[in-house]
Amino acid sequence: MAEIVRKDLRVQGSRWSWYELGNGPVMVFLHGGGGTGKAFSAQIQYFSSHYRVLAPDLPGFGRSDRPPHIAGLSDIPPALWHWLDALDISTAILAGNSMGGRVALAAAAALPSRVSHLICLSVAGIHLPDVALGDPLAIDPAHFVQAMVHDPKRFRRLTPYRTLEDAKELSAGRKAYAEYQDQGGISARPEVDLTLLTMPTLLLWGRQDHIIPLAYGQALEASMINATLVVFEDVGHLPHMEAPTRTNQAIENFLHTNR
Repeated sequence: MAEIVRKDLRVQGSRWSWYELGNGPVMVFLHGGGGTGKAFSAQIQYFSSHYRVLAPDLPGFGRSDRPPHIAGLSDIPPALWHWLDALDISTAILAGNSMGGRVALAAAAALPSRVSHLICLSVAGIHLPDVALGDPLAIDPAHFVQAMVHDPKRFRRLTPYRTLEDAKELSAGRKAYAEYQDQGGISARPEVDLTLLTMPTLLLWGRQDHIIPLAYGQALEASMINATLVVFEDVGHLPHMEAPTRTNQAIENFLHTNR
């Protein structure tokens, strides 16, 4: 098994750090609030035989800087495109979980011609006033895993986060996510025109997601022109880590069907 490489590059004066493996068409995976690109280790390994797979630490998370001009979530998609431009990547498959999915939606809406396929894993990409969202920051750290996934034992067996450095980065990421929210940078109402997203789109959800309930996935599917919703039983908010095999197979089937 090839070893995932961690890379760094200064873009517009700030450091971007990411995980990368493979060659071919580009796939970019974007982590959720508090996480790092390492969350997608299983996807990087699986798809690297046919794709160039990249999973960045988004600005302020992991080893990536958060420059002053990135005040909120809406500032990340333009920065993401600047990073991809610096890597001479013109077109990509964009995928994201939770906060990263919001970034993927906005980035795809901004430059739809550069996104061949869109993959959203548990994303609040639409406003549903009658369906409450969970707040990860309100969860006691001692019960965080239980709230985020359906089967904590399975998750702990599969999680790629295993080192002291991982623990430090996740702790710092929780603080970075809180700062985004404190500064009004993560709104409960997404500002994305879903009609711009005509590319093939896969929506992946865990039926037991208590952070972004399945109703959001169903509403997105109904509101998007070319979206397909796949629901996993016995899975919570982090399907790529809690059910990596099912996630990889669903993505592979989606890409094969929409070649």
